[in-house]
Amino acid sequence: MIKPKDFLQAIKKITPAIDINNPKYELNGALIDIKEDKINFVGTDTKRLAILTIEENFDDQISLIIPKRAISEIQKLFFEQMQIFYDENIFMIKSENFYFFTKLINGKYPDYERIIPKNINYTLKINTEEMIEYIRRISTISHEIKITFKNNAIVFESLNQDNIEAKEELTYESNLPEIIYINANSRYLLDFLTKIDENKFTLGYNDAKLPFLLQSNNFKTIVMPIISNY
Repeated sequence: MIKPKDFLQAIKKITPAIDINNPKYELNGALIDIKEDKINFVGTDTKRLAILTIEENFDDQISLIIPKRAISEIQKLFFEQMQIFYDENIFMIKSENFYFFTKLINGKYPDYERIIPKNINYTLKINTEEMIEYIRRISTISHEIKITFKNNAIVFESLNQDNIEAKEELTYESNLPEIIYINANSRYLLDFLTKIDENKFTLGYNDAKLPFLLQSNNFKTIVMPIISNY
């Protein structure tokens, strides 16, 4: 059985990545993928993939797709004191004050585990609060940003075709053998960074044209980069 506290914390973190009004109806919900030794909470809008994993043994192996609207309502109505029930068609939560029912989405969720990079060329540990601060500064000019990682600094720049430009530099020490960069939607980065509690997170990087990984403990987000000629 899913523990209520784990469930609420997990859906809170993956909710921003769940799509809305996608023609593939199953993407408009959160996947709760219960395996023998773990449970994966998954959300995607095809531009990013958010996954939170809880390692625990489960008697039943089942995949549930809960509509995003239901996920949003659950977060408004329930706290830790509740009971969770489900089968292949219905998901139900009971507390002292509420009963909540929702039909599950009947569909086949994409093979999300295929998207997770198996190998990482470069791994960087970065301060969470500093990253949030500098991304927010640049995103006031442009939501599309370029972040360049050097041996002694991280450079944040706006990515747009207008004449307005913004650039900030954060002191950062690394042992990178070369300069690397990512072009990304700042909202995707902030949706991850503002949901974690740790003061540092991990950035996993392979190539500017390949998805990059953001990770903090058991929560990770894989982000598709913006392919740009700017």
